[in-house]
Amino acid sequence: MSSRLRDVLGLTVGLYLVAVGGLLALDSTGLLPIGTSSLVEGAVGLFLIALGVLSMLASWRAHRFARQLSRAFGHVRSGEDWRLEEGVIRAAIGDIHLDLRQATLPEGEVEVNLLCWVGTIHVQAPASVGLDVEAQAFIGSVDVLGVREDGFIRDIHVRTEAYDEAPHRLRLRISTVVGEILVVRATP
Repeated sequence: MSSRLRDVLGLTVGLYLVAVGGLLALDSTGLLPIGTSSLVEGAVGLFLIALGVLSMLASWRAHRFARQLSRAFGHVRSGEDWRLEEGVIRAAIGDIHLDLRQATLPEGEVEVNLLCWVGTIHVQAPASVGLDVEAQAFIGSVDVLGVREDGFIRDIHVRTEAYDEAPHRLRLRISTVVGEILVVRATP
């Protein structure tokens, strides 16, 4: 589990459990009879609130970067001959597709956060770039350099060999609530 997810997941799950426990306690005392169906509805509502809090906290942590590219609806796609800089790229509903094979990468390490609520995040990196990728999907599939996981709360961290020695290093922090994440390297 990545440090970013670990930081916000514990707080969110803890708040959710306290709220559900409070509902159960109120129901068991008879002071506020809730009933089974209302309790289930309340738990689902609290789950959605917890998911929202988790997403907001993850997004809030990403605000420390200077450059941001956001779309509420639609696709974010990289063009030809563009310069990659540190920052945040987001899409609420849509896809993010970055082809880094034709991007100008600065020397040293660059950190980029890719956030998408519902959609696909696809990154193609050149073979010569060192990659350190933390990818998380609440519901969906994650495939980072051939390491794949499907289902609920998927979290993968992959770092390429000789990452520290590579002249161009890219740290990708990728998150989606519902969707697919795919990170591949071009063949040399």
